[in-house]
Amino acid sequence: MTNGIIMAGQLAGALSAIGAVVFVIVKYVVVTPIQNYIDLRTHQIQPNVNGGRSLSDVALGIQRVERKVESLNKRVDTLENTLKIHQI
Repeated sequence: MTNGIIMAGQLAGALSAIGAVVFVIVKYVVVTPIQNYIDLRTHQIQPNVNGGRSLSDVALGIQRVERKVESLNKRVDTLENTLKIHQI
């Protein structure tokens, strides 16, 4: 019985060691190159989050441009209506 427990402990230790080695190999052979590839490809998306070059800053800039264009459209419409009134 004691020999069986010792053998089970040795087997568990050996499996743990093998699992750790497999984990390290997979991490450095598979995961690390994938992470490096992703970092390389996505590096330019938000390199300066607070520097005005992030995607959220672009969206806010587009919203500001839309508001300005709407304001200009309203002003042009007002001027056109004024000109029509004075032409009559």
